[in-house]
Amino acid sequence: MIKTLLQTDSDYVYSLLRIIAGIIVFPYGMQKLFGWFGAPGFGPPGINVALAQLTARNIPRSIALLIILGQSFGSIALMSGFLGRIAAGGLFIIFTGALIAHLPDGWTLNWYGAKKGEGIEYFVLLLSVLVVIDLKGSGALSIDCWLTR
Repeated sequence: MIKTLLQTDSDYVYSLLRIIAGIIVFPYGMQKLFGWFGAPGFGPPGINVALAQLTARNIPRSIALLIILGQSFGSIALMSGFLGRIAAGGLFIIFTGALIAHLPDGWTLNWYGAKKGEGIEYFVLLLSVLVVIDLKGSGALSIDCWLTR
């Protein structure tokens, strides 16, 4: 079963998508875990504040912790290509939740600061990339590809 999870098309396009997805998600996880990449409006950085913010949205503390760890280590797994399908699947679940949370804000992002929140266009694009990684694997430049040779 592990070989099936690691199996990947040795195509560089999938490597590119995987690495870009990992780079995109990395700041989200590191902001929540360590307070890196400070973003305005997110309050003081770090895991305790991130847990408080997520639980304030009626997300159970255990699920909030899984979100933080999933974004943090899932992005690193994507960038390295280690267990890419599992990482992409976990991040797909996390960002589907984010998409649902942002549905009331409409389609487009808050480019001009006129809306209360951000739209879902970003999440649709990221989820599409994660589906490709889940279906095709980590690509040529990955630990998964190296392990299945």
